[in-house]
Amino acid sequence: MYEAIVDDTERWLRVLAGEITPAVAASRRPGAVLLKPWVDPAVSAVELRIEPDGHGSAITVRAYSDVARLPAETRRRVRYRLGTIFGAALREWVDEPR
Repeated sequence: MYEAIVDDTERWLRVLAGEITPAVAASRRPGAVLLKPWVDPAVSAVELRIEPDGHGSAITVRAYSDVARLPAETRRRVRYRLGTIFGAALREWVDEPR
């Protein structure tokens, strides 16, 4: 999963209109990646922690913002997009044989 995030992001992450393409700002093999800027301007960075989980990996996603508390609608939008990116697009890419 680490390699997919660090080396192949442009192959599995499709940015939507108006979104920013994230870049790896920092990483530590095998389990930590910081992406900046994030696709949504309400989020300043996304931290990923990757840990072994049986035969696969578990990923913890933390989103950071420059404001103390995002409005509820913004939080819902950010959480949904994080889910579609890491819970669907990345998992699909990693699970398919290459």
